[in-house]
Formats: sequence, structure tokens, C-alpha cells
Amino acid sequence: MKAQVNLGQILQGGLAALVGWLFKTVNDLQQEVATLNAQVAAYQDSISGFNQNLLVIEEVIREILFKVGG
Repeated sequence: MKAQVNLGQILQGGLAALVGWLFKTVNDLQQEVATLNAQVAAYQDSISGFNQNLLVIEEVIREILFKVGG
């Protein structure tokens, strides 16, 4: 008995595996992007808070310099 190789079935199986891998990879990348977007938003909020603190510190320093110099 000789084994028959059906090239069409082999290609179809390979393509199905490739498509499955691509879907999984895209899904993984979408989850990673969502995580990174959340981190960026948190960092932006943190930077905004730091900027507010710097503005307050700057104002306090100006008041001190005004009182010392004036």
C-alpha cells in the first residue's frame, strides 16, 4: 500500500495553522497595546501632577524671593 500525499490538503492545513497563529498574535498584540496605552495615560497623569507641583513650588520661591529682596 502506497501512501498518497495530497498537496492541497497539506497546503490547506498549513494555511489553517498560519491563520490561527496570526489571529493569536494579533490578539496578543492588541492586549499589549491596550496595556501600554493604559500605562501611557497613567504616566501622563503623573507628569501633569508633577507639573502642578512645580508650578506651586515656583510660586512659593517667587514669594520668598520677593519677601527677601523687597
